[in-house]
Amino acid sequence: MQWEATAFGRPVLALILVASLAFFPVLLIPSGPSMWLAGMIFGYGLGFVIIMVGTTIGMILPYLIGLLFRDRIHQWLKRWPQKAAMIRLAGEGSWFHQFKVVAIFRVSPFPYTIFNYAIVVTSMRFWPYLCGSVAGMVPEAFIYIYSGRLIRTFADVEYGNYHMTPVEIVYNVISLIIAIITTVAFTIYAKSALNELKMVETNSDGSSPDHGNFEMEKAST
Repeated sequence: MQWEATAFGRPVLALILVASLAFFPVLLIPSGPSMWLAGMIFGYGLGFVIIMVGTTIGMILPYLIGLLFRDRIHQWLKRWPQKAAMIRLAGEGSWFHQFKVVAIFRVSPFPYTIFNYAIVVTSMRFWPYLCGSVAGMVPEAFIYIYSGRLIRTFADVEYGNYHMTPVEIVYNVISLIIAIITTVAFTIYAKSALNELKMVETNSDGSSPDHGNFEMEKAST
């Protein structure tokens, strides 16, 4: 786990992680491993900053690129009318409604790499998209950092670089259970919130979102 000390300097490694977190979503590549590494190597403080800076850039770039290909994205989304109807929900309503729905999408199992591009075909404004995305990423960032630190601790124990006391073992077990419960709770809440929004959409349109007309709106920045 000390490879970073010899292969890269910490500032260079921080830039590499920021770059990977920024560009992986553009290429539809999961950025979870980079967040784990940020947690393992830099801990809660600097690791959190690296994750938030990188993922924020990684949410802005697909949005801007998507604006250039809105017509193609709109045609592509017609293949999945249910997901398209769910994405449309994020672009409706007031600034706070858009902020809230984007934050919910971020903590839900919905693929955020696709969401970053698809949102441009709704009436979503840039600032609620960005603020909601950042707010929704905070819990995920801490979970990745915690799990990264835990992986590193177990690796150090495995290779004899560190010996855990009984108190530390109990603490880590309890923390792991809390992290799992928190993750499940966020997922359940996000699913429930999205289902409520889907029901509101169904009632307001008078039809199921599976067959809703996915109108392409002009994105505003």
